[in-house]
Amino acid sequence: MTKLKQYILHFILVASFLAVVSCTDEQSVLPVAEGTPLTVTAEIGTTDSPSTRVVALNSYDRSDFIAGDGINVVCSRNGVQLASSGYTLNAAATAWAVTTGSPGLGFLPATTCRASFPVAYDGIRADQSAADGSAFLRSNYLLTPEVSVSGAEVNFTGDNAFGHGNVKLTLKFQGSGGVSLPAFSSITLQASGLRTGDATKVETIYPFRPDTGQHSWCAVIYPRAADTDITVTVMDEYSVTYKVVLRCAMQKSTSYTYTLKLRNDILVPVGNAEIEAWDLKVRHTGGFD
Repeated sequence: MTKLKQYILHFILVASFLAVVSCTDEQSVLPVAEGTPLTVTAEIGTTDSPSTRVVALNSYDRSDFIAGDGINVVCSRNGVQLASSGYTLNAAATAWAVTTGSPGLGFLPATTCRASFPVAYDGIRADQSAADGSAFLRSNYLLTPEVSVSGAEVNFTGDNAFGHGNVKLTLKFQGSGGVSLPAFSSITLQASGLRTGDATKVETIYPFRPDTGQHSWCAVIYPRAADTDITVTVMDEYSVTYKVVLRCAMQKSTSYTYTLKLRNDILVPVGNAEIEAWDLKVRHTGGFD
């Protein structure tokens, strides 16, 4: 057990004079020895109980961590990074172990830890259309608050759980008058700062189709926190092109769903945009602009 010496000075204020009357040598004991390996727990913030989370979506859009997921944990003091290490969720999805090849983290007094997912996140991908959802997932940045370390455990749970750092955009397509939709050969999204937040640069994203049996696509976009016109361009199997412009506020950790109907060879927004906190199931609606 590491011990630090703590000196306590006793003062007496008499007639505007400050006098030191004694100095005692007391022992202050740290809760754990410096360097003790940290135990990490982590979850993705949600109001849902584990039994009601949408496990089927975990392959591309995490509602909870799954076995084999890796996170990066950074330890800092006064804003200065001291150490970092990877942690991996075990095969039973019950505990986080130091990732092979990582040093692990040990207890240091007066420090904080912060964790991120995925490991080595390098920004929102332009092409998120990979059939396995891997490019979407690589774009889906999750981050925790700074958590104070007071013992041999650091818990990224509850109010300190992982939260979504970006925005989710979902497009649902419908046919008109009972006519089925043709197959789509390509879909693109374009807007200023769609991937990086740049105020003037028009950027493109190719969205991901989670279910080939549904006319629904989704993409991770940048949290610009500004009303932004997003141009959706669809080309069908007959090389016919359809376009529509959607207004999106692009607020961090928010999920926007737009339903678009193919009517008279044009795309028409149906009703209001569905807007929800990405990590919650309670929904509210808002206008397109």
